[in-house]
Amino acid sequence: MRKVCSRLSLLLIFSLLITLMPTNIFANISTTSEIVVDELVDWSRVYKRSEKLSLQVYSDADDPTRVNRSYASNEYLTYRTNGPIRTFSLYTYYRPNNGPYNHPNFYVSRDGMNYEKAAPQIYEDGDNKNYIVYEVRNFHGDTRFMKIEYTGSDIAKSPSIGKVVLNGPSGVNANLPSGFVPYGSMVMLERADAGDTVYYTTDGSDPRTSLTRKLYSSPIKVVNELVLKITAVNHSASGKAAASRVSTYRYVTKGSLDAAVGFDDPLDNFKQIASRSSIYIERSTPYYFGNDSNRMARISTKPGNIIYHTDYDISSFMVYSYFFTGNAIEKHRFFISENGKDYTEISAEAYSVGHPVANWQKYAYEASSLPADTRYLKIELHGSAMSWSPQVSNVMFNRSTASVDVQSTRSTESLKTVLSTATSGAKIFYRLNKAPVFQPYSKPLKLTGYNVLETYAVKKGMEPSPIRKYALNASNQIQVDRFGQMTSAKFPEKVINEQQLKADAEADASYYDSLSPPSDRDRYGGLAGSAAKYGLQETGFFAIQQMGSRKVMTTPEGNLFFSLGVNGLTAHETFTMVKGREELFESIPSKQEKYKPAFIGSDNFSFYLANKYRKTGVFPTEHSIYSEAAERLRKWGFNSAGGFSPEKYGNENNLPYVRTLPLSSMNWAKIDGISIFDIFAPNAEVKIDKSFAKALKPNKDDPMLIGYFIDNEYDFHKFYSHVPKLKASKAAIKGRLVQRLKDKYQDIDKFNSSWGTSFQSFEDLKEAELPLNTSPAWRDMDAFFRYYLDTFFETVSRIYRKYDPNHLLLGDRWITTPFHNEKFRSVMAEVEGKYVDVISINYYSYKLETDLLEDVYTKSGGKPILLSEFGYGTAEQGLKPLLPNAAVNQFQRGMRYRNYVEGAASLDYIVGAHVFNYVDQAGLGRYWQGVWGERYNSGIVNVADRPYKKYLEGIMATNYDIYKVILEERPKFYYEFR
Repeated sequence: MRKVCSRLSLLLIFSLLITLMPTNIFANISTTSEIVVDELVDWSRVYKRSEKLSLQVYSDADDPTRVNRSYASNEYLTYRTNGPIRTFSLYTYYRPNNGPYNHPNFYVSRDGMNYEKAAPQIYEDGDNKNYIVYEVRNFHGDTRFMKIEYTGSDIAKSPSIGKVVLNGPSGVNANLPSGFVPYGSMVMLERADAGDTVYYTTDGSDPRTSLTRKLYSSPIKVVNELVLKITAVNHSASGKAAASRVSTYRYVTKGSLDAAVGFDDPLDNFKQIASRSSIYIERSTPYYFGNDSNRMARISTKPGNIIYHTDYDISSFMVYSYFFTGNAIEKHRFFISENGKDYTEISAEAYSVGHPVANWQKYAYEASSLPADTRYLKIELHGSAMSWSPQVSNVMFNRSTASVDVQSTRSTESLKTVLSTATSGAKIFYRLNKAPVFQPYSKPLKLTGYNVLETYAVKKGMEPSPIRKYALNASNQIQVDRFGQMTSAKFPEKVINEQQLKADAEADASYYDSLSPPSDRDRYGGLAGSAAKYGLQETGFFAIQQMGSRKVMTTPEGNLFFSLGVNGLTAHETFTMVKGREELFESIPSKQEKYKPAFIGSDNFSFYLANKYRKTGVFPTEHSIYSEAAERLRKWGFNSAGGFSPEKYGNENNLPYVRTLPLSSMNWAKIDGISIFDIFAPNAEVKIDKSFAKALKPNKDDPMLIGYFIDNEYDFHKFYSHVPKLKASKAAIKGRLVQRLKDKYQDIDKFNSSWGTSFQSFEDLKEAELPLNTSPAWRDMDAFFRYYLDTFFETVSRIYRKYDPNHLLLGDRWITTPFHNEKFRSVMAEVEGKYVDVISINYYSYKLETDLLEDVYTKSGGKPILLSEFGYGTAEQGLKPLLPNAAVNQFQRGMRYRNYVEGAASLDYIVGAHVFNYVDQAGLGRYWQGVWGERYNSGIVNVADRPYKKYLEGIMATNYDIYKVILEERPKFYYEFR
């Protein structure tokens, strides 16, 4: 970024910009229609024409080669395209003083035989009345032919045709007509297609080629007499480009910007700066910065600063800077001084301006009402990721109108909205919901429904303030408040205002400092000293051992370990889809401003992350959330990070953790309609081997790693209903089923007799739905189900142990549906038990069904069970409970936890229980499931990061005593629910 382009390089770049600009910088690119630009140097691009039409050269003119007609009637040009015609533009020149003109006719056709007339839009150039552009739009989707036909008999009234453009951009319109406009008016440009890029100039030059042209990204202010020239550029998928006609607008204001007011430093040089540190002038790629070719940047990632000194009081400032949006934004810091020695830091409001260009977003920093005698301003730049971001573009003192502040008061019928500015005597303008023009503000707005308000202020002689955008929801459909809590719910932990969140920071410190992890644990959370006491072996890794009549898990030191885990040590499930349903949320911050880290893309927002920022002033990272959660878990008596937690941080926090094998990322093994792994896919074993080699080797010696889950909640209960209906062309498992049936029956008639079908050959079975209507058919599927399970688990286990012989294979986290069905439960336990160290079950239940659990333990050959997911919730937060009517409040959640975990710990074959999960899910559903996303009160902390302390009292009572329960040193707890 620090490489400076020479002027020659800039000339080259800008002169060729239309044709050479990389297409990936444009937000939307037309991919359906190819651009055709015919400069008419010859007839090669014309499909058909009248023979007497001629090409004539006009030296030193725009469009120097032009088509002229003869005296013949109805002469024409026809164009044909391979793809559909989307737009059409014709550039023409008429002889002076020969009006009225004979405008050409336009016809379109799908087949080149049947034409229908098309009505063009006609645009005259204000500077050259003889230059006319015709534009035709809104074609039928399959239009392939365009005919231009001369009219009339008078050659003098007919045009010369200078250029033809098919599928190029149409001209750009301004929202304000030329003429007198109020001082500080904002001109908005309207492009015809979303894929067009709009450029403009204000110095009278041609925006198609000018070095001074600017990319349009926000409204254009009118503070002096203004000549605005505009064009649009469109790129096709192949990289071809075309520019539209140039539109010209002229504006005159009552009053003008007073150059003597205040101070304005465009940062072209260092002349107006009193001093600087680690700062240079960056001049490259002005295109990304509103064509500003001089910006201040740092020479390294260390802080840099610029200092201004004035001989008058600085009462306000406005600083414009650009930030690279690919990096976390680190704000500027501002310091003021009377004497240049003693500086005091002050706060400045920061907000985005306009739209980003190629990942560069413009921001404004402003402060008003600075203390009297302020004569020095220090601007300190920060950015630890890259030295070239941020870049300061413009600094103003006492010159810019203060931006508009918005205050709203809700009533039962509307939202009363008051607009104000700190600049005395300034006028405020606003528009709602992309209205065509800004209108003057005179009294409070009464809003209903969901609104997007854009507003600015301007005082005559001063710079207008930046336009600020506010989302104001006056809808009666609001379900989620600004903190992400359900509006319909009242509960003890509910946050009412930002001050409560800030107070939570101190309250949290006091609460967590008052807690200490259980004192009887070893460094892994196992029972210290139990290895020697009970004859357990130190293995260096987590292991399964026999302790009397009981199967137990042991720590690397050999101590007894009961895995008390929490799933999801992450904010991932707190993101919710906001785009398209904004009216359901009281307030959604702008992604372009300080809440950007709380967004995934532009559609999904985490109120949890936003609340953490409001609480601490810092956005937490994935890493910091995990580390903080790990510390909290230990104090609550947990000793494991459960599934769906960021695995890469597992060995950093002295908290045993689990991983999951990378099978779910193998899209080649997925089957539509059923979540199982197609182990019969071509080269499956080779692909698994390659993936496991990469994923397992780096962690095979990690003592904090308990082991690996195979995957999560396979749909084995759908095996019989879905697999026979698959097509072998799309799922290899169906081909293997057919092969097994062919190997068994040999003859198709024998198969038909057994299955009650009438297929002509075994080949016909591959793409057909096979019915299960006979007892032999069911028995064949029973055999195939067992064969599939055996092939899958044997393959996975064998390759797993090839690359990691040290850690436990923890099973595949059964869903409860097959667990409750004896037909599935039996064969799953029998087959899987041969290959895994632990059977894992995601087991949500009001009470433990010990008969079913013991059945799994017995039929698996005595493999211990890890309850890899369970939990309870209430409806008091307006969320859904994990199990309906399981608990009415957080105290009862704690009692449910105690019953479940202590009941599990008292069974000789259970080695752990992992509760779901760390943070409540989003109130309107986790984002990746859209409007139907899970929205459970599943967390130990809520969306405001407030711990459920009554719930935790029950959790800690059990967790702290878990080994006493296992060793029968106290009876298991049981709370009777009525």
